[in-house]
Amino acid sequence: MSEGRQTSYYPVLIGGIVGAVGGFFLFILAFLAAFSICSDTFIAEALFPFSIAVDPSLNEHVMLALLLALVQFPIYGIILGITWSRCRVDKSWLMICGLALLVGHAIAVGVTKHLVNAMWEERFSSWSKDI
Repeated sequence: MSEGRQTSYYPVLIGGIVGAVGGFFLFILAFLAAFSICSDTFIAEALFPFSIAVDPSLNEHVMLALLLALVQFPIYGIILGITWSRCRVDKSWLMICGLALLVGHAIAVGVTKHLVNAMWEERFSSWSKDI
């Protein structure tokens, strides 16, 4: 810490709390969409790509996927809170950090979509061979 500048951890705390609450509600939405009558994983793939990438079938590494889903948005909030607290005057770094998180998330969504498609292709190809 610098001597002339007092550091406040409230933005980090608020970012973590907002991320946790928002992430919890998004988790419920994704869970209901993935495990309801329709059983569509598109929302889960878009919101929680890291969890789905770990286990596209959601059968083998369930606890790791759940852990990643529960910490993803709080980590996003903490990162933005740290950036907010470090750049009090010039908020352009906050915009750059937010954009970097968004681009990283979009890349993860693309990778996850590819992994899920590969999983379904493998399942359907083995299923069609059995018939």
